[in-house]
Amino acid sequence: MPRDTQQREPLPGSQLPTRLAYSGVTVDFGATRALEDVSFAAAPGEIIGLLGHNGAGKSTLCNVTTGVIQATGGAFTVDGVAVARKLTPREAAQLGITVIHQEPALAPNMSVLENLFLARPAPRMAERRQLATEALATVGAQLPLDMPVAALGLGERQLVDLARGLLAGEMKVLLLDEPTAALGKAETEALHELIRSFAAQGVTVLYVSHRLPDILEVCTRIVVLRGGRLVVDGPTTDFTPARLAEALVPDLRSLDFTHTEPGQAVVELPSDDPLHEDLVVRSGEVVGLFGMAGGPQFALAASLGGAGTPRQFQLDGESVRFTSPAQAIKRRVFFVPPDRDTEGLVGSETAIDNVMLPWFGQSGARGWWVSGASGREVYTHARTALDIRGPGADAEISQFSGGNRQKHLLARWLYPAQPRLLVLAQPTQGVDVGAKLDIVEAVRAAAAAGAAVVVASSESDEIASMCDRAVTVNGATHQDVPRSPKFNEDLLASLLTRVAPARA
Repeated sequence: MPRDTQQREPLPGSQLPTRLAYSGVTVDFGATRALEDVSFAAAPGEIIGLLGHNGAGKSTLCNVTTGVIQATGGAFTVDGVAVARKLTPREAAQLGITVIHQEPALAPNMSVLENLFLARPAPRMAERRQLATEALATVGAQLPLDMPVAALGLGERQLVDLARGLLAGEMKVLLLDEPTAALGKAETEALHELIRSFAAQGVTVLYVSHRLPDILEVCTRIVVLRGGRLVVDGPTTDFTPARLAEALVPDLRSLDFTHTEPGQAVVELPSDDPLHEDLVVRSGEVVGLFGMAGGPQFALAASLGGAGTPRQFQLDGESVRFTSPAQAIKRRVFFVPPDRDTEGLVGSETAIDNVMLPWFGQSGARGWWVSGASGREVYTHARTALDIRGPGADAEISQFSGGNRQKHLLARWLYPAQPRLLVLAQPTQGVDVGAKLDIVEAVRAAAAAGAAVVVASSESDEIASMCDRAVTVNGATHQDVPRSPKFNEDLLASLLTRVAPARA
């Protein structure tokens, strides 16, 4: 069994030397304590899953390790050598510490070669190209050196970022922050094989992810932070998905929900193929649009919300064709995009302004005029309803953890005005188990209040966690997948079915 722990030594029985060791690391942001007395050690070749609720301190620990922020107390060592408290990111890289973020920090308009040597001394061109080719080959990438990074897929950009870390010198510690959040199955498997190969060469890996199956599949050990403290440390073999979820959220509530009888049709969308059923979504139900990563379900969802290619459909029996989100909002059709930070939230604005931004000076759907005072009242209600944690209403939204930023974006379209149609694109991507439960409950409550809800996703467990039924979208065709005891398995099986059942 994994052990609850505050001990400061590596796992019992480990005969390997210590590569990375934290001792009493504490971080304060004003009156908020983000990390408190965190201590554990990792040997060369260990792949450690670093888990915790949004705001638990995972990113803070990674930022301390890479020199982005300074610890208030405690210290850490690399190969037994104490690291200076005032570590800079460049000095961290020179120590062999490499970090790969969910969205790599690359210059999109510069070439692969230019990014590899960005902000570091570069040798002559011929040697530069040779070193770049060798580094890319080491991470399994065959990319044209002169290609703009903007032309690469996410998985390829992550490989460029990883190769850049290799060029900084010997890699000793690799930090991965949600590396598979937007990757498909094949890309995820390839990344995991690469991680294993680095570990086999003695690299210590810290893997931060909310995708629990990925953690269980590749990690050799799991460390859980809760409220800034280290609370669980144990080998992966001691965990099942259910036990891991319980370790993350001890008071875990069931994902089971009550299915209400759907009402009248809110959305009726003719199929592109006359041999297949129209898409119908009724009030009071949550319908999933399921497909492959980057599949057509996302374009369909964006069209319904006025953010994609306009499509004609019936809304409450009336033909509509939204050419902008503003048109959709007037009809109480609200779209939550998949990328909360670049498509949804305004990072420099406050939390309350991000929630109330579309509503100030407008008549709310509940019959009141949205003002500063009423907006603050709505924000307070939203914060309670979604269990939003972090700084206050007037703090910049960028100061909140990823899951709590996602909750703010959802709050914008749930509480100032009641939705008629709520369209969500991967609403629980990149959030932990506890935040996912909060979001599922809020979405189900909106449906119970009469909204029709559409959830577009490439994750079968996301669809299964909140939807009454699903439609697998495969090009111009789709396949209905009813709720069943094997709902998750049926969703995955439906991806193998190229042709949906024809109309009778």
